[in-house]
Amino acid sequence: MHQFLEFLRFELKLRFKSPSTYVYFFMWAAFAFLCVASENFGPVSSQSGKVMLNGPWAMGYNMFGACMFGMIVMAAIFGTSILRDFQRDTFQLLFTKPVSRLSYLGGRWSGSMLVTLFAFSGLLVGAWLGTYAPWADHARIGPNHLVWYLQPFFTIVVVQVFFIGALFFAVAALTRSLFVVYVQGVALFVLYLIGLTAFSATRSTEHFWSGILDPIGLQLARVVSGYWSVVERNSWLFPMDTTSGYAPGVFLYNRLLWIGFGALVLAALALLFPMSVEALGARSQGRRAAKLRTLEQAQGAPVRTQIATRLPQVHPRHDPATRWRQFLALASLRTRAILKAVPFWALCGVLFAFIVNNGYYAGRMSGTDVWPVTYLMLESVEGNAYLFLIIVTALYAGELVWRERDVRFDGIFDALPLRPLPDAASKLLALTAAQVVMLLLSMLGGVLMQTVLGYYHYEPLLYFKELFVLVLPQLVGFSMLALFVQTVVPNKFLGHAIVIGLWVIVPILYNFGLENTLYLPGATPGFTYSDMNGYGHYVPALFWSILYWLAIFAALGVLSMALARRGAETGLRRRIGAALRRPSGWLPATLACLCVAAAAGGWYYYNTHVLNEFLSSKDRRAIQADYERRFKRYQDLPQPKVTAVDTTVEIYPERRAFEATGTYTLQNRGSVPVTQLHFTDINQSLRALSFDRPAHLVSRAPRGLYVIYALDAPLQPGQTMTLHFKVGHDSPGFTDGKVADFSGGDAGGKFAYNGTFFDLEFFPILGYQPGNELDDPRRRREQGLGPQQEMAKRGDPAQSKVNLFSPNADWISFHTVVGTSGDQTALAPGYLQKQWRKDGRQYFEYSMGQQPMQNFFAFVSGRYAVHKEVYPGKEGPINLEVYYHPGHAWNIGTLLASSRAGMAYNEAHFSPFQFRQYRILEYPRYRSFAQSFPNTVPFSEALGFIQRRRKDDDVDFAYFITTHELGHQWWGHQLIGGNVEGSNMMSETLAEYSALMALKHQYGPDYMRKVLRTELDSYLRGRTRELRRERPLVLVQNEPYVWYNKGGLLMYTLADYMGEDKVNAALRDLLLRRRYANADPADGRDGSYPDTREFVAALRAQAPADLQSFIGDSFERIVLYDNRARSATARKLADGRYQVTLQVQAGKAQADGDGNETPAPMDDLVEVGVFEGAAGKEKPLAVQRVRLGAGQRDFTFTVDRLPTRAGIDPYNKLVDRIAEDNLVDVSLQ
Repeated sequence: MHQFLEFLRFELKLRFKSPSTYVYFFMWAAFAFLCVASENFGPVSSQSGKVMLNGPWAMGYNMFGACMFGMIVMAAIFGTSILRDFQRDTFQLLFTKPVSRLSYLGGRWSGSMLVTLFAFSGLLVGAWLGTYAPWADHARIGPNHLVWYLQPFFTIVVVQVFFIGALFFAVAALTRSLFVVYVQGVALFVLYLIGLTAFSATRSTEHFWSGILDPIGLQLARVVSGYWSVVERNSWLFPMDTTSGYAPGVFLYNRLLWIGFGALVLAALALLFPMSVEALGARSQGRRAAKLRTLEQAQGAPVRTQIATRLPQVHPRHDPATRWRQFLALASLRTRAILKAVPFWALCGVLFAFIVNNGYYAGRMSGTDVWPVTYLMLESVEGNAYLFLIIVTALYAGELVWRERDVRFDGIFDALPLRPLPDAASKLLALTAAQVVMLLLSMLGGVLMQTVLGYYHYEPLLYFKELFVLVLPQLVGFSMLALFVQTVVPNKFLGHAIVIGLWVIVPILYNFGLENTLYLPGATPGFTYSDMNGYGHYVPALFWSILYWLAIFAALGVLSMALARRGAETGLRRRIGAALRRPSGWLPATLACLCVAAAAGGWYYYNTHVLNEFLSSKDRRAIQADYERRFKRYQDLPQPKVTAVDTTVEIYPERRAFEATGTYTLQNRGSVPVTQLHFTDINQSLRALSFDRPAHLVSRAPRGLYVIYALDAPLQPGQTMTLHFKVGHDSPGFTDGKVADFSGGDAGGKFAYNGTFFDLEFFPILGYQPGNELDDPRRRREQGLGPQQEMAKRGDPAQSKVNLFSPNADWISFHTVVGTSGDQTALAPGYLQKQWRKDGRQYFEYSMGQQPMQNFFAFVSGRYAVHKEVYPGKEGPINLEVYYHPGHAWNIGTLLASSRAGMAYNEAHFSPFQFRQYRILEYPRYRSFAQSFPNTVPFSEALGFIQRRRKDDDVDFAYFITTHELGHQWWGHQLIGGNVEGSNMMSETLAEYSALMALKHQYGPDYMRKVLRTELDSYLRGRTRELRRERPLVLVQNEPYVWYNKGGLLMYTLADYMGEDKVNAALRDLLLRRRYANADPADGRDGSYPDTREFVAALRAQAPADLQSFIGDSFERIVLYDNRARSATARKLADGRYQVTLQVQAGKAQADGDGNETPAPMDDLVEVGVFEGAAGKEKPLAVQRVRLGAGQRDFTFTVDRLPTRAGIDPYNKLVDRIAEDNLVDVSLQ
């Protein structure tokens, strides 16, 4: 014990004298401080705006993130503590003493453990201080409860440090190489990312083992708290028992598992560590003897250890040829040192595994495969694999700069007649060679996975462009930065931290609003590759930004040569003085590099800030806030409504621009005169406005954001007028990569060389638009705005008469002429009237004729292949057309089959399709959605076009999305609600219902179990990120997870319980009574649109008495179930059948908008059943619907075949918080 305490005391004394210990402490204190004091920083920054930043869940999640990225700190502390004796050769003296192995190892390890915990305790101090930051959002800071700090620290940080530290310590002790320790850390990090990728891509709903086996903790946190409501995240600690929470026991078992693993590692080290000079010397001598034998075999003769002849006279030469030979020799030596080393190929193996794993799962949607197109393979390199390459570059840069000093060869090496250029260039070439090898392996991994997955369109040129034209120059620039940092810092480990920190700080600075590529170190503008449009308009910005940063890093590379360590005088101040005394060698080269950087940066700035307006995210939020402050008072100002649109649109794909002229017919459908016309121009697209009556400009806001005209003579109720307009959009020069629009999308991606897709947001928009307001409460507080005004209540006399989709219109007639390039097809809603060519351009005329449509139109232009069919609709033939990229023909059959199935279902159960055509138009994946316009659906190439169903139970997303968007032709384009709460449900939930029904009829009820489980999972996870408060379905506002996922699930369940025909009859009755509301002001109606009160009334009219409460629970309240199967046993009967006894427990709770739950009385219909087959592939043997109250209940079934599984609500038709416990294995007695 005395020896143990001496080693412990020595380790603590040494560590607490080292500045690095306090640097680590303050680093973690700063990390935690920023996590609490700023919403733009840390793992929780992207979570719900209602989660308390100092709450128990946030504290725990931040600590998991800190431990993940803190592995480099653990490696530095634990690794150097045991390696110190070997690096300084003190082990030879130390091990000759009667030192106990346990005392030596235990003292060193315990000291490292305590020091590391001290460093990480900065998390506690920083988080506590962050709660007092004056600039913090105190709406997201709760009371400081000590247990919220200490319990996560002891259950997360202490456990992570224990087992990860044990691993690093053991590897360092047994290999005596800190570099191997770092390689081990990188490998652990990447292997963990492989596991996360596999789990996320399959979107498994069986979380138990993924949580227990998670060594880092992020997946563990998701499993344990994935469904926690906001209230629960603000009050619950991670549970250390086996009964509470939504994944009982998982957190405790995980902690015990990794504590045990750490203990086993330490026990193995105690047994294997050679605590003697002889054993350690024997290992070293064995390695030296092996090297000597290899050299003798290579040379064919023994190596002489003495010189037998007289040395020749040396005549030094310092000409360029000599320096070139020196460069080649050093480059060869250093490259071979990297490429022949086992750690390098171990890293390559890890990278290859990472690429293969990512390639296998690339692009999956909730477990459903896609075709492994090349851009998906490359995204795995641009993603986490790039981080891996950065870390490897940082590690090898440190090794190359410090190698001679680490092996104490610097005295000889510095005395060599070697210029700085060959030395520095050889290091850079060695790093570049390693990077090239790794990028080649990345390409090989991508091609291998494409081959294995049956995809043979390899696109080697695309691989080359991405990896060696885009990625490699960035890596070379980062190499020069890393070499410079390692040259100027006094410590290799500090250099590692700074180098990786400089890379990590880029997204941090971006989150803090510093978004300009010109001052984010090494940053390049964001881009997306599209099969339809290639690299498109991103190429110039990428080229000039890469050149800019390469030139800056090259200047740093030149400075690293000037400041290189030579001789005993290694202090930075002395090296700077020496460099200033001989500027001729480095100053001209540095200035040349800076001139190139200035030229490239100046051109970049001119394009992004002069030719285009540069707006950061904060700038855009400020514009939105200013828009609301200045113009919201006009929200209820009477405005005329658009009744007809006639426009001529010229699309210029080659310059990513359009121009349009046209007319709106406006009618005053209100009861008071209209004296002013107000226009919102958030996209700055208005070029000119004129009217068929006298009017004058009253005001135009800065940037043209809001324009007001006064009519000289008011427009009286019922009167019409004509608005003439000219609009357009130009794309001069290039922008700073992806430029977000005010809705968060990629504004530049709307106008593409191939695949332009834009809509009416670029046309005159009458009146104030609440949709342009900031809707995130955090951002509103940041801009000094109060809570956002909620949607009007149902029955509101004004907003009930406003169309949800297009507040400035009811129904319109539509006509357009669209021109585009000669090799492209232009499309818009309406029927093609005429097509012609003029001046090398193609023109298309479309008209809706007498068919009314929503004021909701879009224009698409691209080079398309076309597949057409005719569907025999109820009221005549319907043309089904798919316009697609020629290389994306895989799912055309699915898109058409789902269109036919959706047509058949909706026409049979609801009403005839109102148009004579239905078109699906592919557009580039700059945006990832499909959107239903009248008879026309732009459909992203990222969705169904590359789907590849390989298993029968894979969710057919192409089918599902197509039938959902087709459903909107009824639910949205026939029946539409007013601008009041709940109306989104009547379009989105009913479209989701139509899609689910079509899917069920195509694949059968058993197939729907996985689909419904996906809907349930999406809803439960969505409510954890709620920014305001969750609302019941009939009152839903801007909660997509409610109207899509919960709504679709419960409509499916209602149809199952009540009968599909009865539900459809209710919907048909509502549709036929209320479709095209306000299409004709003279139809005798009150001018209001339907709302969810009419929807619920229609359902209740068809539902039996025993389902009335279920309708209320589903649509009018927020109800959650806690149903679970407790046990299931079976015994074989004499007649060969099986009798199964199932015990279940049922429960029900009602939640408020914040997630607070109260028990609710239960008398509900619930399914119970028995199944055969393995978990996840069960087939029903007996399923029955029973009425259950809260509590336990037993059921007995007799089945013909061997049962394997049994449970309650087996198809996930109810909103059950823990669906995993609904089924249990049947034990045979």
